[in-house]
Amino acid sequence: MKRLVSITGTILMICLMVSVFFAPPGEAHSTNAVQSETVSNETKEIFIIKASGNHIVVYKKGESKPYLNTDTLIDSLPKGDIVYLEKGIEVEGRNNLRKALEDYCS
Repeated sequence: MKRLVSITGTILMICLMVSVFFAPPGEAHSTNAVQSETVSNETKEIFIIKASGNHIVVYKKGESKPYLNTDTLIDSLPKGDIVYLEKGIEVEGRNNLRKALEDYCS
């Protein structure tokens, strides 16, 4: 029981750190919505969320070096999620990456 509480606490701490790391800045707002939309579409980063060993790892598309290593174990995920992670899940933008990682951490 203590081990389960410890693992759950660790996963929640990791999720909190990931969400803080990927939180969008609150002060940088564009006054021109069309300009903001165009710029954000041109500069969107594409990430690949994959299973590496027994953990979830994030790569930037086209790079072999991990962008982010997580401590989230894939053994605790449903079999369907594990299959998708083994193939790699493509995510566009940091906000979508943050949301996807939150889904796997909960």
